[in-house]
Amino acid sequence: MQKGIDCHIHTFYQRCGNETLSVPNIIRRAEAIGLRKIAITDHLNHLDRLERFRYIKSDIDDVETDIEVFFGVELNYQSCDGDFAYSEEIHEEFGFEVVIGGIHSTYTDSADPEEIRDIQHRHFMKTMQNPLLDVLVHPFWFNRDTVGSQPPEFWEEIILSIPDNMVREWAEASAKNRCAIEVNADAIFFNTTFSDKFREAYIAFLKRLSGSGALVTTGSDAHDINALGRTYYIEGILHGLGVPEDQVWKPEKVRG
Repeated sequence: MQKGIDCHIHTFYQRCGNETLSVPNIIRRAEAIGLRKIAITDHLNHLDRLERFRYIKSDIDDVETDIEVFFGVELNYQSCDGDFAYSEEIHEEFGFEVVIGGIHSTYTDSADPEEIRDIQHRHFMKTMQNPLLDVLVHPFWFNRDTVGSQPPEFWEEIILSIPDNMVREWAEASAKNRCAIEVNADAIFFNTTFSDKFREAYIAFLKRLSGSGALVTTGSDAHDINALGRTYYIEGILHGLGVPEDQVWKPEKVRG
C-alpha cells in the first residue's frame, strides 16, 4: 500500500497541540521523515474559535514544499445526538480541504457495554452520512478518566463483542458515502491508557471492517512534533491485514 499519509495533525494555534506544532515545523518534519500527504486538522468545537483557522491557512500558503499539505478541521459533536459547529457556509467560506470528525465521549455514565456501543454506533452512522465529512475519527477512543473508571478487560470486551451487523453497517456507510474510518496512532495504538489486549482486539476489529469493504485512512493525531511519523506503524498494520489499496482513502487536491 502507499505510505506517507497523515490526515490528522494538530497545531498550537488552537491550543490543540503544543508549541512545537507550528505549520512550518510540521511541514519541515514531514519532509524530513518522508511523508507525502498531510492534513492539518485542529479542533473546531465552538464557533468562537473559527477565525483562528485563518492563521493556519495563511501559514500553509506561505510555506513552499513539494509535499501535499491540506487545510483541514476536526469536528466534535456539541452534545449527545447534537450537531457539529459547522455548516456548508463555513465549509465554503474557509475552504477546508479535509474535514474529519466524530464522537469524543461515551455520553453516558452507564457501565452497560451495549448502551456504550449503541451510542457510538448512531454517532458513527450520523458522521459517515454527513456529506461534509471525509473521515470518521478514532472509533472507540475514550479519554483517560473514562477508561480508568473501568478495568482494562471492560474496554477489551467492548471491542471484541461488537456485533457483526454493526460492523457491516459501518463498512457499508463508509463505502457508500466515501467517508473513511480512521486508524489513529496516538489515540489508540500509542495510547498507554489502553491495554495491549485492547490494541490486539482493535486490530481484529479493523480486519472485520476492512473485510466488509470499509474505507480506512491513517492519522497520527499528533499533539507534539515527535508524534509525526507514527502513521508508518499504522500503515504497517493495514499492510499486514492485507487491506486493498482501493480501500485506503487519501486526500486529493481539487484541480481547478
